[in-house]
Amino acid sequence: MPIENTALATIDQPQDLIISRPPEAVLEEAKQAAKALKDVVSKKAKPVLFNGEQYLEFEDLQTLGRFYGVTAKIITSRFIEYGDAKGFEATAVAVRTDGTEISAAEAMCLNDEPNWRSKPLFQLRSMAQTRACAKALRNVLAWVVVLAGYKATPAEEMIEGTARIVEDLPICPIHRVPFKKITKEGQTWYSHKCEDGTWCNKDKVDKPEKAAEPQANGNSAQLGRIRNLATKLKYGPVKFRELLGSMAMPEDIHQLDADQLDAVEQELTERAEIA
Repeated sequence: MPIENTALATIDQPQDLIISRPPEAVLEEAKQAAKALKDVVSKKAKPVLFNGEQYLEFEDLQTLGRFYGVTAKIITSRFIEYGDAKGFEATAVAVRTDGTEISAAEAMCLNDEPNWRSKPLFQLRSMAQTRACAKALRNVLAWVVVLAGYKATPAEEMIEGTARIVEDLPICPIHRVPFKKITKEGQTWYSHKCEDGTWCNKDKVDKPEKAAEPQANGNSAQLGRIRNLATKLKYGPVKFRELLGSMAMPEDIHQLDADQLDAVEQELTERAEIA
C-alpha cells in the first residue's frame, strides 16, 4: 500500500498594494509635467474641441510620454472584416526606455465609419495604429492629462473616428484655451476659467479697456508714442501697470524719469514687433 504524502504545502499569501514612492513627490512631478504639457498644447493653432472640452492628439501624448521616458510601439496590425465592414486592427504597447512593456491596447479603423468610408486601406491601417499607440499611452498617462485640465480620451477616438474635428468655439487669444458657451436667463456669453480661479470673458477680450494714458512730465511726442504702442498691444490700465511692475518701476507713470520712459518705450516697441 503506497504511503501518502502528508506534508503541508506552503501557499504564498497575496501581497497588499504598497506605496512605492511618497505620494507628495509623485504629485509634484506630475504637476510639473502637466504644466509643461499645457504650455506646449496651448500654442496649438487648431486644438481639438468637443462640447467645450479639449482632447489631446497622439503627438501630444507622445510629448507627455517623453517626460516619463515612455513611448509606444506597434506589435501587430492585421486586416479584418466584420460583415460588409473592412479595415485594420492594431495592437500597441507602451514601453519604458529599458524596454519594459507597461501597457497594451488594441484599436480598429473600419470603412463603416463615415469619415473613413472612401479612404484607401493604407490610411485605415495607419489610423488603426495611431489609435492603438495613443490608447496605450493613455492607459499610463491619463491621470497627468487630467491634471493638466484635458479630457483623458485620445482625440482620435472621438466622433466617428475623425482625427481632427474642431468645434466652432472661439479661442481666447490671451490664454490659448477655448471659451465655453454659457447660457443663463435668456442671455448667452463666452468665458473660461483661469488657473487662479477667476473668469476671462470674451467680451472684455474683444473690447479691452481703453489704453493707458501716460501723462508724465516729459517729452509729449514720446508720451504719444508710448500711448500708441499701448493701444496697439491692447494694454489697458491694469495691463500697463503690470508692465511697469515687471520692469521694477513705479506703477504710476507720473513718477517715471526720462530714462525710465525710454526703457518703457523700448520694451513696448519690442513687444509690438513680436505681436
